[in-house]
Amino acid sequence: MDARKPRPSLHSVAQRAGVSPATVSRVLNNTAPVRDGVRSRVLAAINELGYTPSAGRSARRVVENAIALLIPDILNPFFAEMMRGIQDEATLFGYMPILYDSNEDPQREQQLLRMFAAQPLRGIILSGSRLPTADLSSLCQQLAVPIVLINRAVRLPNAACILTDMEGGAWRAARHLLDLHHTRIAFLSGPYKSEQSQARRRGVERALSEAGLTLRAEWCPASSPNVDGGFQTMSALLALPPNERPTAVIAYNDMMALGALHAIRAHHLRVPEDISVVGTDDIAIAAHSNPPLTTISQPKYRMGRMAVQMLQRMIQGRPPPQEGYTLLETALIVRESTAPVNNSAI
Repeated sequence: MDARKPRPSLHSVAQRAGVSPATVSRVLNNTAPVRDGVRSRVLAAINELGYTPSAGRSARRVVENAIALLIPDILNPFFAEMMRGIQDEATLFGYMPILYDSNEDPQREQQLLRMFAAQPLRGIILSGSRLPTADLSSLCQQLAVPIVLINRAVRLPNAACILTDMEGGAWRAARHLLDLHHTRIAFLSGPYKSEQSQARRRGVERALSEAGLTLRAEWCPASSPNVDGGFQTMSALLALPPNERPTAVIAYNDMMALGALHAIRAHHLRVPEDISVVGTDDIAIAAHSNPPLTTISQPKYRMGRMAVQMLQRMIQGRPPPQEGYTLLETALIVRESTAPVNNSAI
């Protein structure tokens, strides 16, 4: 930017986007709901003008020894369990976690990471990033503090990654369904371009391939990784003729699986008698859904604690363990939402 040009202001962003300064502030700070179309206009104006919040003003707002935690969906209980681990471990080191939610919006995630570069943070924990790898790597390189990424793989000097073996977990889930004699298995893929979604799909495809089967393209719909997304994608599968429907589905996460359970009941079918359902994450409510959900468990609380431990290690100037990559195992938790195929049911 030309040093003689005035720094873009919040008011200039508001003018470019055709909204009020208060709306721009709500988008930046996520303090109140903003319609998707309005949010997109504001984020586009921020990117066009190269606006970043005033470092001085940000510094006054930030607590000393703050670490930023950026997640894609504050409503997903997976992140709440992980955040508890982060909070418990951060307390031991005297850090104050500050939570930011990108609302599954890559543009907002990008803007928040740029904003972090102007804040006096000790470190950053980023979980479930929705950015393309090239964009994520570029933004991480602009940060002057250590960063820990959860379930994303990026090789950078200032970054450490905690990954779970979701490909192996999805393979075990698909093997479980194959052992129950299901051959028509679908995968509700969530965000299609997500690294984690692709890993889970690879696991399903590998298990099917070993059994001489393939994952049909029409049985692999993508959607938002929430309850509504699960309901909509499952409803689309159930709109197929009975002999073209899957007899079992594996969902990208438990939230989508819960939506799938609702859709199946809404179509007057039963779980698991007509269709078996497998989720991913093993959030607390999965054991209490109707029926209790078979799911791939991730060590959420442990991941949160490990993230802070790695951050502390890098803050002290020491390299992260395992050359920056830590791979954690998953486990298949079998409950009542899966059963042997009933070929006469649909």
